[in-house]
Amino acid sequence: MTLEEQQLLSRGSAKAADAGSEQKKLSMMIIAGDISADMHVGKMLKRLREMAPDLHIWGGLGGDCMEEAGVELMYHLRETNVFGVLNAIPVVFKIEKRKKEVVKKIFERRPDVILMVDYGAFNLAVAKMVRKKIPDQKIIYFISPQVWASRPHRIKSIADNVTKMLVIFPFEEPLLKKCGVNARFVGHPLPQQIPDERELMSREEFAKAHNLDPAKPIIAVLPGSRKHEIHEHLPVVLQASKDIRYARPDVQFVISKANNDLNSLFEKAFAAARIDITAPGLVISEGRQNYNLFKNSDIVWAKSGTTTLEVTLFGKPMLVFYRGSWLEYFGVLIIKTVKNVGLPNILSGKTLVPELLQLDCRPQQFVRYTCDLLDVPGLRKEVSNELLELTRQLGEGDYIVNCTNEVLEALGILKGN
Repeated sequence: MTLEEQQLLSRGSAKAADAGSEQKKLSMMIIAGDISADMHVGKMLKRLREMAPDLHIWGGLGGDCMEEAGVELMYHLRETNVFGVLNAIPVVFKIEKRKKEVVKKIFERRPDVILMVDYGAFNLAVAKMVRKKIPDQKIIYFISPQVWASRPHRIKSIADNVTKMLVIFPFEEPLLKKCGVNARFVGHPLPQQIPDERELMSREEFAKAHNLDPAKPIIAVLPGSRKHEIHEHLPVVLQASKDIRYARPDVQFVISKANNDLNSLFEKAFAAARIDITAPGLVISEGRQNYNLFKNSDIVWAKSGTTTLEVTLFGKPMLVFYRGSWLEYFGVLIIKTVKNVGLPNILSGKTLVPELLQLDCRPQQFVRYTCDLLDVPGLRKEVSNELLELTRQLGEGDYIVNCTNEVLEALGILKGN
């Protein structure tokens, strides 16, 4: 905590004390509906507890990090955490029930501030219902729905129902402000999660640990962490790796396996591709080693999603890919409003890295683009430099300090700038 913040906090605490002992204890409610949101909140809670020890914090939805921080939860996120339209259908009624119960509890307990984190469909619906009955309710929203990529009509709902939007991409602040949303860029969480390179393995150490040759190219493969993603992606990337290794025996592959729940799917995919799972130059790495993998790879094949941002922070040239059911694919086509889906491409405003989606997600395309990158070191360097420039943009701002200050200002504990 800075000296200025300590002084502001002291003034705010004194002001609250002067209001009399009968004053209602300040409270905040949090809705964090997925694992990453829960992790972000967990880091913010430590600072909030330090700066406002008397603040009562409870959660509509949250996870392990919030529980460990002593937050009283109505529902654990595992009860509503689902992925994809098809997977959500069996529990959609349960989610709707949870939504109504959370709103009811807000009406009963009247928190001074509500902090919503990501989880757009749920949180925007709750915000709308709360705003209708409590017009002056302070609602702070961290991690905006990606209205710039799809469903731009949500911007009006945000403007009407959210007190302040705290965004994690630099371009989001002017975009939302132009549409009447009170928005602030607070910094992206990822740069603070990436360890210093000095804490990671050197290329020689990494190669030795995985029985690889540090002098030969290393390609990292991240097929996803969910079973349906492995089912769709692993056969494609295995065939592509087989084709490349046949033409270029010196190329080495490290495939990241997110967790041991995927063991049987990996074994079946390797058997179907007729690839020995212990073949030299082809390694399966544990997901917790991904940062070491990113640092020491030359090219990355990454499933579309947050992983591509992690790879960006290491400045590694990549291929972004995704393949799903045709129903889901056409659903995405209907609602998306941007040309690209890969976050590095969206941030750069151009197709900086290739995107292999649906029909393009086939072995021949992986081979084509990978060989281009292997054959032209200058191209790899150019892409790497542009990715590192995006990293510098994302790294501006400490989201923990900025978000907690916004909450404390909304509570009247800190004075705004």
